[in-house]
Amino acid sequence: MRKIGLVLFLIVLSIGCSRSSAPPKETPDMVVNKYYGFISTGGMRALSEAYRLTTAKENKLTEDRFKDIVRRYPEGMKIKVLGTDVQKNNIAKVTCEMSLPSSFGEYVTENYIYLKLDKETNNWKIDFTGELQDDTVQPEEKKG
Repeated sequence: MRKIGLVLFLIVLSIGCSRSSAPPKETPDMVVNKYYGFISTGGMRALSEAYRLTTAKENKLTEDRFKDIVRRYPEGMKIKVLGTDVQKNNIAKVTCEMSLPSSFGEYVTENYIYLKLDKETNNWKIDFTGELQDDTVQPEEKKG
């Protein structure tokens, strides 16, 4: 009887250990490109789709407030993903180059966009409210 119990225990244990959650369908950089694609398109439907790619709802930021904020982004803003660092704690840091038009010519800056893996949906979500930045920025990056 003990052997049967032990065998059943090992079978259940091996089944549980062999299951691993599938990686998200979209990588963090794909989500960032998709998000800025929706933002640059504008329009109510596109901005609603952009809102769904963020943690804004989870952080109690209404969709109307979100739309009001992103409508103020400068026209002609372009983004280029330079790299992605997925960390162990289900947080991703995407390094981007942003180009903004100005009256003095194009202004280019490098920024970080943080994403969090939503465990319920298994999708990356952009940290729109900046909740993750202080927790994930390395000490040497904070000095500057």
